[in-house]
Amino acid sequence: MEDTNEAPYMGATPSDHTTLGVDDEAASGVERRHLLVFSGASSWMYQLPPSGDVVIGRSETADLRIDDASVSRQHARLALDGGVITISDLGSHHGTYVNDVKLTSTRALQPNDVIAIHKTTLIFHTTAPAVPAAVVLEMPALRQRIDDQIERTVRYERMFSLLCFVGLSGGERPIVQRAVIAQLRRTDAAAWANDGSFYVLLPDAGVEETVGIATRIRTKLDRLALRIGRVTCPPDGYGYDADALLASAYDAAMGAKLGQVAGLERALQTLTIGAQRVIIADPTMARLYALVERLAPVGIPVLITGETGCGKELVATAIHALSPRAGKQLISLNCAALHEMLVESELFGHEKGAFSGAIATKAGLIEAASGSTLFLDEIGELAPAIQAKLLRVLETHRVTRVGDVREREVDVRIVAATNRDLEADVVTGRFRRDLFFRLSAATLYLPPLRQRPHELPLLATAFLDEACRHNGRSIMRISDGAMSVMLAHSWPGNIRELKNLMQYVAAAFAVDVLLAEHVSERLGRVRPVLSPRAEPAAPADPPRFRPIADELRELEITRIREALEATGGNQTRAASLLAMPVRTFFGKAKLYGLTPKKKRYDH
Repeated sequence: MEDTNEAPYMGATPSDHTTLGVDDEAASGVERRHLLVFSGASSWMYQLPPSGDVVIGRSETADLRIDDASVSRQHARLALDGGVITISDLGSHHGTYVNDVKLTSTRALQPNDVIAIHKTTLIFHTTAPAVPAAVVLEMPALRQRIDDQIERTVRYERMFSLLCFVGLSGGERPIVQRAVIAQLRRTDAAAWANDGSFYVLLPDAGVEETVGIATRIRTKLDRLALRIGRVTCPPDGYGYDADALLASAYDAAMGAKLGQVAGLERALQTLTIGAQRVIIADPTMARLYALVERLAPVGIPVLITGETGCGKELVATAIHALSPRAGKQLISLNCAALHEMLVESELFGHEKGAFSGAIATKAGLIEAASGSTLFLDEIGELAPAIQAKLLRVLETHRVTRVGDVREREVDVRIVAATNRDLEADVVTGRFRRDLFFRLSAATLYLPPLRQRPHELPLLATAFLDEACRHNGRSIMRISDGAMSVMLAHSWPGNIRELKNLMQYVAAAFAVDVLLAEHVSERLGRVRPVLSPRAEPAAPADPPRFRPIADELRELEITRIREALEATGGNQTRAASLLAMPVRTFFGKAKLYGLTPKKKRYDH
């Protein structure tokens, strides 16, 4: 051995160590932690201190020295803080890997984790005391642990769950943490979020076990008004993404009753607004619609901002429908759809002869909306002169028709929407500052669809089912591959683009399962940009053939479904009926979305 500091155990000789077994150490009630180091032809054991930092590197001043020219002088650092050990790379040339994953941030170590530093391997080993405890991490470290579990789920089909506790005050956190940790296993982990919610990761725990753990914790904390949400991956997971799963667990908790445990399926909300059904599965959207319920009765102006197609008109409709003005019809105007003169006439009305073509007196939309709500979409497109007249209506509650001098009293609530940055337009002088402040008494921001990844699958399924029923055809299922393509898409057209896509595929593809290539064909289409003078040559009409791969795929889907129906969902027997290898059958059934649903537990 090259370094006397790297003795097998402090105060123990090699011969002593051969008689000290793991059971003896565990029985002693003292946790011992060390690294098994394999470097070249040498191997040794490095005892870790109870706390502090351990620098690993080539330097003679390194705590754990590795004599290898390819190892940086200060390569990596271990930080020991009580029961938690974290590792971070120190900007090394070749990088530091844990379980074959390159470190990009600080990561908590677990027993038997394998650390690779160039050609040197270090295995973290611990002999736990008689009563082990789960670890409490920082949120970035917990996200890393969730990413590791997702990798295990994808590779080895292992299940894991998340719990989320909400409704905690600052003084209750130590009580909750002690009660939760006491019910967890050594492999579990927890972390506090900035908003005060508490998350728990349960590796290899299915729905039934997770509900059991959550129920025991709830019993211990019965006097606290907690809400507990749970989500299990893969059964409850709509996407293999740590943030989406954390958000889903939080959403489940927000949907739970006080003192109860709720799964993801209970956290989904549906609202009926007019003739439309709204699906709410995103925490941000749930909070937004909760705010809509509080703002609707008040009567103050509301400004709705967000990208095109993200549902601003639907939110405006909800504000009106939940207000005391709901007895009258909502009046709407798209300010960008009409010429400036026509917008003025539509809004304020006109007298006979006020301008060419004004053959009769006409009341404007502001008068028509008296006692109701006026929704002004794309309000950022209004001309400055019309902005000034609208501001006067908001200030005086009176309107003057074009070509008239009389003012008429109106009782109208204004709800406006825009996809522009009105604050930037105020700075440039494009939009009146005083009008902006009047309109934005309350401001609602709608996040784009790409920021709601765990809501997208629900919306896609609902839109596709609706399109299939409208076309009078059988319901089409969405495969995992197709869903992955949609989750990776940026959705510049937001919900409107998603709905159009589902209507298209329902009409264009006579299949029972929507595959990745069906979606990619539409989302990945690129239109060539032609010069204004260029004229594309008229292509000859080639014979139209259907790709044989598509026909073979549809035949596979049909036969696999028939075999599953004949065997009552038994995949092994179904594979035998088709003389197909079992592993191949499993893979194709999963690809086509034909895997039989597992039994769910409702608690």
